[in-house]
Formats: sequence, structure tokens, C-alpha cells
Amino acid sequence: ARHMYRQYSEDDFNELLRLRRLLYPDYSGQELREEILAFFHHPHANPFRNYDLWTCFVYQREHAGLGGFIDVGFVCADAYQERLAHFEGTDYFEQIHSFLSLGRPIPVVESWYVDGDLRGEGIGAGLMCRAEQWVGKQGSPFILSDTDGFREASIRAHQSLGYVEYHTDRSGIKYFYKSLLQSAE
Repeated sequence: ARHMYRQYSEDDFNELLRLRRLLYPDYSGQELREEILAFFHHPHANPFRNYDLWTCFVYQREHAGLGGFIDVGFVCADAYQERLAHFEGTDYFEQIHSFLSLGRPIPVVESWYVDGDLRGEGIGAGLMCRAEQWVGKQGSPFILSDTDGFREASIRAHQSLGYVEYHTDRSGIKYFYKSLLQSAE
């Protein structure tokens, strides 16, 4: 089976909504619908002002529909300032600090989901790879991500792809960092 990854298109709306409802069962269909419309269909009216740049990659199933997606965006430096303290004592404090002090936006994976029947086939890794390539093309040497502490599969997936946990907040959300620079070793 040929794996098909591509950027989201407006024809994917219903399938992306289906996947988002599975990932975020606590949100109403209406909330999720409005979010997709705001981000992808009316970007100039985007109410989520803290994003400078935003994209979504999807995995196209062989016959019909989508099997997964990943959202990645650049969060405005202002919106990230208070998180800088979380990086103190890490190897990448200076990198994040320099980005923020220059006012450069921070690349963050916002949502990442693969349908249950496709898990374990490398599709999540393929989606993350597309997100990392896109971020690298925008000139960032790193990418951040986070996941709820109860999402064991997501935590393991991040770790297996080279993401390093740098902070866990009071609500249990785990925050990850990954350098996109190939080490010289």
C-alpha cells in the first residue's frame, strides 16, 4: 500500500472534522467545525491571533477518506514568553531564548492523530516527518510539541521519534523539544 501524505485541502473538511472529534471528544462538533473553518478556510479572519503561520498535513487512505492528520504552526513570540522559564537548565534554553528575544515565532505541533485501525504502521511518524520538514523549510532548527499526560501512546510516539520531554505542568501536560539539525556525530 502506497502511503499518501499531503497538505490539507478544503475537500478534506468532513474527514478532518471526523478525526478531530475522535481526538477531542470533549469539544462540540460546532466548536471543532468553527476551528477548521477559521484556520484553513478563512485564514485572514483567523481568531487565533497567536499563530503567525499554520498548516495541516493529512494521510490519505488508499480508497477513501483520511487516516490521520497533524497540525503544526508558529506561535507568536509574545504568546510564548512565559514558557521560557520551562527551558531553564536544558541544552536548548539559549536557542529558545534567542528566538524569543528576536521576536521569532516558535514552531509547535498542535494536534496529531491517526485512526485506531492504522496505528503501528508508521503513519504517525510519516505525518510528524512532514511537519518537521515544513518547519525546517521555514528556517527553524527545532520544533516543540506537547500531549496530555494520559495519552500514553502519544508520549511513547514522541519519545520514539527523538522528542525530549522538558516540562510537565500541573495539569499533567507533557512538553517536548526536538532539534531538527542533524548532529555531526
